[in-house]
Amino acid sequence: MMDWGVGRRFTSMLGGALLLSLTLGALDAGAWWDEKWQYRKKVSFDTTAKGANITGNLAQVPVLVRLHSGNFTFENAKEDGSDIRFVGSDDKTPLKFHLEKFDRGQGIALFWVKAPQISGASAQDHVWLYYGNSAAVAASDPGGTYDTPQALVLHFSEKDGPPRDATAYANHGAEFGGKLGTPSIIGSGATFAAAGQRLVIKRSPSLTLSKGFTFSAWVKPASAGSGRILSWDDGAQSLVVGLEGGAAYARVGTAVTGKSSPLTPGAWTHLAVTAEPGKKVVVYLNGAEAVSASLGGDIPSPAAELSVGDALAGGSPFTGDMDEVQLAATVRPASWIAAAFAGQGQDGKLTAVAEEEAGQGGGGGETMRMLKIIAASVTFDGWLVIILCTSMLIMATFVFISKYRILRRMKKANAAFLEDFNDLHDPLDLDVERDDLDDSSLFRIYRAGYNQIFAWAEKHAAGKEDVALPPSAVNIFRAAMERASSEETKKLSAWMIVLTLSISGGPFWGLLGTVWGVMNTFAGLAAAGEANLAAIAPGVASALACTLFGLFVAIPSLFAYSILGVQMKNLNAETRHFVEEFHLRVEGFHGEG
Repeated sequence: MMDWGVGRRFTSMLGGALLLSLTLGALDAGAWWDEKWQYRKKVSFDTTAKGANITGNLAQVPVLVRLHSGNFTFENAKEDGSDIRFVGSDDKTPLKFHLEKFDRGQGIALFWVKAPQISGASAQDHVWLYYGNSAAVAASDPGGTYDTPQALVLHFSEKDGPPRDATAYANHGAEFGGKLGTPSIIGSGATFAAAGQRLVIKRSPSLTLSKGFTFSAWVKPASAGSGRILSWDDGAQSLVVGLEGGAAYARVGTAVTGKSSPLTPGAWTHLAVTAEPGKKVVVYLNGAEAVSASLGGDIPSPAAELSVGDALAGGSPFTGDMDEVQLAATVRPASWIAAAFAGQGQDGKLTAVAEEEAGQGGGGGETMRMLKIIAASVTFDGWLVIILCTSMLIMATFVFISKYRILRRMKKANAAFLEDFNDLHDPLDLDVERDDLDDSSLFRIYRAGYNQIFAWAEKHAAGKEDVALPPSAVNIFRAAMERASSEETKKLSAWMIVLTLSISGGPFWGLLGTVWGVMNTFAGLAAAGEANLAAIAPGVASALACTLFGLFVAIPSLFAYSILGVQMKNLNAETRHFVEEFHLRVEGFHGEG
């Protein structure tokens, strides 16, 4: 027997824990920036050894935020992403940001956000991402995303024409001979495949680099060759960032660095160069210092236009792909360059996008969000398995409901029949033409036995009032009831095979879909030649959805089969008892001797 005092104490503790969790959850969620936005996500910055591994503090730094179907529900945002906003950690201050790419069909979005601060060796800093406002208009501000010294940013996201500068200085490309639309490390990049395929940028006051500069770009050389990545050369003065024999170097006036370790052909490398007058020129590869040289003089200011991908006069072409070219008229610290590499690379070690939160106007919770993500990830073969499992579940449900209703009516009718049968003096006095007992299985068995006796009497004792049944007639009567009982059992067992197949076959169909989905996922990774969590997660979610639906079929079917099985077992036991009792009463009342 249950101790109700213990039960009450347990209930009180459970209620207190639930109230405490809800209170802590509300405190953690904080204020909601604007109730017109239904959803938000926390975008955290991790500079610890487990993340970007950056020790220096940064302020007003543009950070790339990657959204994909694994960390963002595109269906909850506007089709063009114009309702997306970024807010500071205080959940009050809107941040400057701009959109590089938003493709709802492919489930990819790229945003550049001006983070107020990123502390070194910390995972506490974050910003908020808000979305889910159908009435919102675009608030993208490319110029405001960057600080004053940032003079040039080329995303190469254009479909045609010269690439355009994302900063407020509008240092757009004047001439361009390369190719745009190349799949790249971030979004789309540019391909330089031959001599003369350079990008020319006109001189402007914003490109005055006398106080120092920082240049960076993602490069993927086609071979271990030589070529200029950035060239500002008028024949008398020069500023060059390039490759020689596949190794990176920089030349600023007369200062020339040594050559770095060779870049891997066909692989993306983050290349950065800083130069500070009177100090040194430094070349960085993938966020770490590679080579450097002393810079005793000033930064040169050639009387020529800048060129990317080749010398302005030609003759030094870079062959390969390039993305995210940036030039700032200031010397960025090493931690800034390390953050750029960690934040822009495919590993995404700097940023992490948390789970979706819904506000008071939000339409759905975490469960609905996950269901939407899974539904969007399921492949065609996965849908086939899910549809098959769903069909089996529908059939099993129909069989259970039908059988359950039949058994209920049968149980009620059997009770009414037994009440009348037990009141009989002569066991054969019951009217077999009654239609109010048609749902009773015992009445149908009774009628089969009665009809057998009536048929025997007409054949062997026609015209006699009192007939004594010999043992052979009683045996025939018993056999007729046994046959009728078997027919009733067969009727009850009909279609139970559907439940049996659902119990045993549902999980196997789900397993088949899972194995098939995992095979497709790894085949896709093998074809792509690279693996990352964002690519694996949707395929695995699709595969496991098949297993889930297989269990959705098997578990309810198992319970349904058990419920029906117990009732059918009780009914069969009642039938055996009735057959035995009816047989004995007829033999005792109408039998010989």
